[in-house]
Amino acid sequence: MAVQIKRMYLDFVARDYTTTSPAVQIVSGSPESSIGQSHMKYTPWEKGKAFTLRCYLSLQGEDNPVAPSRRTSSPETPATGTEQMTYRYEWAFGITLIEGFYWDWMKELPDEGALAIHLVLKPNPLEDGPEAIPIAAILSTLHPSRNTKSIWEQALPMVPKTAAEMAKTGASAFPLLNYLSSGLMLGSNVLASYTDNQKNWFLYQFFDEKQKCPVVEWRISKKVLVEYGPLIRGTLFLAFHNSVKSKPGTVRILLRPQIRYCQKDEISYIIPTQGMGPDNQVFIDVHPTEGKEPVV
Repeated sequence: MAVQIKRMYLDFVARDYTTTSPAVQIVSGSPESSIGQSHMKYTPWEKGKAFTLRCYLSLQGEDNPVAPSRRTSSPETPATGTEQMTYRYEWAFGITLIEGFYWDWMKELPDEGALAIHLVLKPNPLEDGPEAIPIAAILSTLHPSRNTKSIWEQALPMVPKTAAEMAKTGASAFPLLNYLSSGLMLGSNVLASYTDNQKNWFLYQFFDEKQKCPVVEWRISKKVLVEYGPLIRGTLFLAFHNSVKSKPGTVRILLRPQIRYCQKDEISYIIPTQGMGPDNQVFIDVHPTEGKEPVV
């Protein structure tokens, strides 16, 4: 098994960005392409008409996970389901400005659904390839933010005052102890979907018309960018199943970030990677193998 890490940054120009049919042009996609070159293709911001931004994309996760055995159950050897393993796939999406093309890009974002981050789960072969099953998903942030305390400051008022109280309560009655001891949470914090009765983000699953496969979407509010910064991270936990009717195939997990400036349509997003070929985007080809997870 091996963890794959894919990264990309690209500069793009969007035109008619407040309409339901914005146009996107990629003007660079590597460190060399934006150093020392003329900015003829870059477009200064003009309200409602055009802007230039730079974005960062990252995706990492296991490319050879273990799928449960495809054997059928029988009275002698019942299938218990305990063979199923869950794997995490982590994405990041960030936006920044380019020198000489500064503008207040957050100001015009709608309050709800400013970003939509898609993980496209496409099996190959499409008809009977492996299936990726979403188990859970989170959005991660770091504390303290502009208006929140650090994770340690949040935990401090809840910590028992004496060792006797600690022994009496225990981790089972004080789940934050387990929370803080987790490697996942030590450096970052899971952002709640609601804070102060305001929606931060939510999950949405749908079938993609063009890709003809399932998609998991994080719909993220503007306040998350303002509060925690314009570099967003999330995690999707997946299990995998292979078909009993075919040889093992692959599942392509593709990162498709989107940004919205159209106030009158909730699904009119700008997709920076829209003009790129599928093999030039940020993705991981996952090859589930039948068997059991090795014991370390």
